[in-house]
Amino acid sequence: MSSLYGKQIVGSLLSDAQTLPDGTSVDSTNMVCIAGQTSGKLWIDVYAHTAITIANTYVLHIAMQGFTADTASSATAPHSIANKGGIQGASGTVLTQGTAYYYMMHMTAGTAGVSWTAGDLICQAAIPEDMFRLLSYDYVQLVYTTTATETSESVDAFVYSKV
Repeated sequence: MSSLYGKQIVGSLLSDAQTLPDGTSVDSTNMVCIAGQTSGKLWIDVYAHTAITIANTYVLHIAMQGFTADTASSATAPHSIANKGGIQGASGTVLTQGTAYYYMMHMTAGTAGVSWTAGDLICQAAIPEDMFRLLSYDYVQLVYTTTATETSESVDAFVYSKV
């Protein structure tokens, strides 16, 4: 295990100084294996590797995807499920795959914009262990979305264990 930002990283980095996209979406550089019981202790942190500025009305979204295998084609959102374990939507209808996202951050900048300095924690989320187990997900990956050119800015992201 390696350490980054004072935390013990599980697996490889999801993003290592990864450039943000140019008004589109991009997957994190790597997937991380999270198979087995985690006792709810696995978390994902996303840090600003460089200074980041999101201008007025532009967005930065960071979403988590779950995978059954170490391939992009096995990705679906972690709470889009087909009634495994009796879990259904609030209306009693089964949630459908491909329509829901597990957003770690869904941010639109206000009139002053939003900025982080290098080393700032941008967002953090626990990996939804029960949901991932119901769906037999063994891997996690992030998706970064921007609506402006952010290619001069980069992030670090990783899975770590809270002991």
